[in-house]
Amino acid sequence: MVKHDIVNTSSSTTTSAFLANGRKINASASIPTTKGKLDLNTRSPSKVATVANETVEELWIEGDYDSLPEVDMFYPIERTSAVIVDCFDPREISRRITGCLQKLSIVAKLDTSDYASLLAEALDYTTFHIRLYKHDTINENKGILVELQRVGGDSFNYMKYVKAILAAARGEAIDESKKSSRRRSSLTYIPASILPSNVKEEYRQPAEPNAKCIMHIEELVNEDRSDAVLLGIESLLLLTDQERSHVSLSAAEAVLNGTGHSVIKDFVHKCIRCPRSTLSQEDNEFEYASRQCAIMHNIALAVLGNSLQTASGAECPVLSSVLQSEEWLGQSGIVDVLLSELSNADPHDAYHAARCLNTLLDSAMPELKAMLIERGLPRAMRVSQKVGHRRHSLLAQECDSALMSMENV
Repeated sequence: MVKHDIVNTSSSTTTSAFLANGRKINASASIPTTKGKLDLNTRSPSKVATVANETVEELWIEGDYDSLPEVDMFYPIERTSAVIVDCFDPREISRRITGCLQKLSIVAKLDTSDYASLLAEALDYTTFHIRLYKHDTINENKGILVELQRVGGDSFNYMKYVKAILAAARGEAIDESKKSSRRRSSLTYIPASILPSNVKEEYRQPAEPNAKCIMHIEELVNEDRSDAVLLGIESLLLLTDQERSHVSLSAAEAVLNGTGHSVIKDFVHKCIRCPRSTLSQEDNEFEYASRQCAIMHNIALAVLGNSLQTASGAECPVLSSVLQSEEWLGQSGIVDVLLSELSNADPHDAYHAARCLNTLLDSAMPELKAMLIERGLPRAMRVSQKVGHRRHSLLAQECDSALMSMENV
C-alpha cells in the first residue's frame, strides 16, 4: 500500500478527488489529517492531563479491542511501531507498556484530546507519543498496532526507549542488567565509567585548569542568549558528575558555597527557586520559555545532587559548613525547597530532590537528621514513594533508601 502525506489545514474537504491508486473520495467524506503530527510542539498544555498519584494504566485504556481507533487511510505510520498479534486486549498491552515506563523512569501523561494516546518524557527530556490502534486488514493478521513518535530530545536515546517499550508490549521481559546500569548522577542511562585510583586523588588536588573550566561556565550563564545559558548549566551538570569529570570537587565547591565563583552558586539557586529570573525579558516573551525554565529547574536540581554527592564522598569540609548555614537550614532555605519538590507533581524533579535529601541524611549530624524529620521529611518521602513505585523506579529507590535510613534515627 502506498502511503500519502497530506498537509491539510482543515479536518475535512468538500471536493471530490481521485487518488493515485484510482480510489475515489466521497465529496462529503473527511480526509484524515495526521493527528497532531504536523503540530506537536504547539499542543495546548491544557489538553494534557498529568496523572500524579494514580497509575496511567488505570486511566489510559478502559475499553476492549473494538474501542480502539482505526488507522486512517492516509496516516503515515512511524517506523518505530509494531503489531502485537498474540494479544487483543488493549488493557493488557497498556499495562505492559506502563509497567515498562515505570521501570525506565519515564513519566507518562494522558492526552485527553487523543484517545489511546500517551505523551511520555524520559529523564533526559526525550519526549514521545505512544499510541494504540486497531489493526485489522484483509491482507494482514489481526492485532494491536503500537506506535511511538518522537516529539523532541536525543534520537539515539529515543531508539533505546523504543526497543524496550515495543519489547514490553510484545510481552518480553526487560533486561534488568541494563536497568541497573543507570547512574544516579546522570540524566541519561549511559553505564558508569570506572575511575582509576590516581584520578580519585586528583579530586583533592584542584589544578589550574579546573578554574578555567568553571570560569567558562560563568561566561555562559551570564550570556543574554537562552541557548548559551542552557549550555552553561548542562556543562555544569557534567563537571559536577564525579564519574565523568576530573574537576568535580572544584565544581561542587563552587555550587555549594561559591568558593571563588559566587556567580555559579547564585545561578543554580535561581534556577531552583525561580528559573524565569535567569532568562532575559525578550526570551520570557516566547512560548518556549516555560519549557526552557522547566528543563533548567530540573538540571539545577541534578547539579545540586551531584555536588552534594561529590562533596560527601570526598569528605569535603564545605559540606559541613553549608549544612550549618541559614541559607540552607533557615526558613524558606534550600532544605525547605527540596522538601516542597518531593510533593511536586513532576516525578523527575522529585527524584533529584530525593537524591539531595538522601545525601544530607547520610552525611549529616544526628541533630540535622532530627531536624529534617521534624520538618516532615518522612511524610513527604512516603508520598513520593507511592508515586515512584507506580511511575518512576529511580524515585522509588531513593525514597526506599531514605525511609530505611530514618528508621535508625
